[in-house]
Amino acid sequence: MAYTLEDFCRDAHDAMARDPGHAGREAIRTHLEKLLANADFVAEHLAGQGKGKTELYHDEASDFYVMAHGTDQGDRVGAPHDHGASWAVYGQAIGLTNMTVWDRTDDGSRPGHAELAPDRTFPLEPGKAALFDSGVIHSTAHPGPARWVRVTGTNLDTIERHAYDPARKSMKLMNAS
Repeated sequence: MAYTLEDFCRDAHDAMARDPGHAGREAIRTHLEKLLANADFVAEHLAGQGKGKTELYHDEASDFYVMAHGTDQGDRVGAPHDHGASWAVYGQAIGLTNMTVWDRTDDGSRPGHAELAPDRTFPLEPGKAALFDSGVIHSTAHPGPARWVRVTGTNLDTIERHAYDPARKSMKLMNAS
C-alpha cells in the first residue's frame, strides 16, 4: 500500500511530538521522501499545481505546515533568505531545484548590512528532500518548471524573516503579517 499524505501528516506529527528539535525535523525529511515516492500523491497534489503555493495540511498541535509549491518559469533564481526562527524541509516532486546554502561572513553589527558567501550548492532532484534548520540562509534556483513540497515549523507569513542581496551586501526584513 502506498504511503499517503495522511500517513505523512500522522508520522510528522508523531516525530515532532517525540522531538521538536533537529531529530524530529530530520524524521520529517525522511518521511517526506517516502511520500514523494507515491506517484498518486504527486499526480493529485503537485502535477496540477501552478505557480504559487497551496496549503495541504496544518498541524495545530506542533504548528507545522505542509505546502505544495510550483513554478512554471525556467531560469528562476530566488534571493538568499532565511526562515527566521522557523525551519523548512523542501521535498522535490517534479523538475529540479538547485539549492545554495550561504555563510554570513560579517559580524551582524550593522543594521541592513550583510555579507554572504556561498557555502555549497546541490541539486534537489525528484524524490529527495533537504532540511534547512532555523537561521540557515539559502536560495533556490529552478532551471525549468518545478513542483515541490515545503514543510515549515510555522506560518512563515507571520514571522520576521530576511532577504539578502549578496551583490549589494544588504539585507531587508521580509513582510510579516
